[in-house]
Amino acid sequence: MGQAKLLRDVDFMETRRNSRKVLRDYSRLDRIAGRSSIDVRSPLITGMPKVYSNGNRSEDAIIQQIDAEKERDAILNALLALRLTSRQILHCSFCVPDRYSNTRLSQELGYSIRQIERLKAEALIEFAESYKAGKLIEWK
Repeated sequence: MGQAKLLRDVDFMETRRNSRKVLRDYSRLDRIAGRSSIDVRSPLITGMPKVYSNGNRSEDAIIQQIDAEKERDAILNALLALRLTSRQILHCSFCVPDRYSNTRLSQELGYSIRQIERLKAEALIEFAESYKAGKLIEWK
């Protein structure tokens, strides 16, 4: 099967959508992963009666923190595999607390807004290819 046939079989719109969905979770995952162990293990003291459950809340919180770290690291590893411009555009668009608009990206990187839109579209495909060995690629 030739490369041209492979490219025709990729649903670029869905692949970009998959990349955006994963990248939008980055900040939330980073907050969860960055939570200190004290926060994870601290009991909540209230005047409410205690309800006993079968689960272990501290253990669940630690597992959630570890899962968030793994997912955040997978996103970072995929970003590190990208070209510098692609990495900068996606990082500033999705991974910083005050996300950059296309206008701000164009001012910071010295490209036109139209070029930023094109570069971001390409970067989202690159990200899909590098994230967990192409897990985000959507096939027709």
